[in-house]
Amino acid sequence: MENKNIDIGHSYKIIIFSIAYGLGFYYLKVFSKQNSWLIVIISTILGFLFIKMITTIKNSHKEKSIYEINKFVLGKVIGTGINIIFSLTFILLSAIILWYLLIFLKTNFLAKTPIILIGVISILPLFYIANKNSKVLIKSNVIFSFIIFALTIITIIFLLPQNEINNLKPFEEVSIDNMLYALFSFTSITYLPTYLIVSIYNKSLINFKKHFVKVLLLLLSITLSTFLVLGNSIVEMVDFPQFFVLRKIGLLANGTRIDSLIIIGWILSIYTINASSILFIRNYLKSEINNYKNIYTYLIIILIFILSLNIFKNVTIGKLFILKVLPFILFSVLFLINFIVFLLIKKKPKMVSHE
Repeated sequence: MENKNIDIGHSYKIIIFSIAYGLGFYYLKVFSKQNSWLIVIISTILGFLFIKMITTIKNSHKEKSIYEINKFVLGKVIGTGINIIFSLTFILLSAIILWYLLIFLKTNFLAKTPIILIGVISILPLFYIANKNSKVLIKSNVIFSFIIFALTIITIIFLLPQNEINNLKPFEEVSIDNMLYALFSFTSITYLPTYLIVSIYNKSLINFKKHFVKVLLLLLSITLSTFLVLGNSIVEMVDFPQFFVLRKIGLLANGTRIDSLIIIGWILSIYTINASSILFIRNYLKSEINNYKNIYTYLIIILIFILSLNIFKNVTIGKLFILKVLPFILFSVLFLINFIVFLLIKKKPKMVSHE
């Protein structure tokens, strides 16, 4: 059990890394700018409160899945509705993450390739995981996490000689309102991994706080390096500053660009979070549908793929949705709903029932 929990911890870290390094950093660069390091620190502290809330909910009924707890505490009808809302939220988020990846690949590597072809290639691994159980994802995540975190640490070390401390002047040109919104948005994004892990790996609860701190320290280092090397003006100007800053490193001894290796790692981590979202939905549907068939999972993947291609008319609309709408969706679903369940468990544990 201990080894299994350690492996699940790798899954937890890689999901946090994926969501925070991609969409999460976008909030930081737009709103908190060179003060983003402070947002990461405060968000880590707030993350502890969410971890406490979710683990309290799960520990209140250890024999039940998170879907069953929702129905037990909120009642069958409301609980089922809430589980559906969670599933739809993960479908939406997976489509947005896949869209974000497709835009990145087309912009930086595959400008002449039709985006539908890039999308087909990107979702093929998800069909593989659809036939497997969560153990397969755990094993792949262990391998991916070692690759990704090793490459990231190497990147930070390579960037040290290029750091310019003047690029990190605190609170310059950043309003308190923007700082607070950056905190709200980044924290809402980082709620996601804890809920996913508790939902997918029903029988195991890991040391969330330990893994959460480890990966947020790594993200803090990446955030600092990005602004120290590029400066706020360049970070603001480019769409994918993490990729741009990696090109500052140059070539490794064998002629391989380290930025390409890091991007491969990021793509692997995006696969992890989308696969985890699909497993969440599959596990929920299995709890509701007798004789569940894999074709249902395939249809979910196809739905996510179609949404990713058509969800936004253009990149500008997509960016505005991510900046102005998505944080409120995630906060409402992941925090507010779970907070209601948490209060009911804490205040009236003897009164909740299936009725």
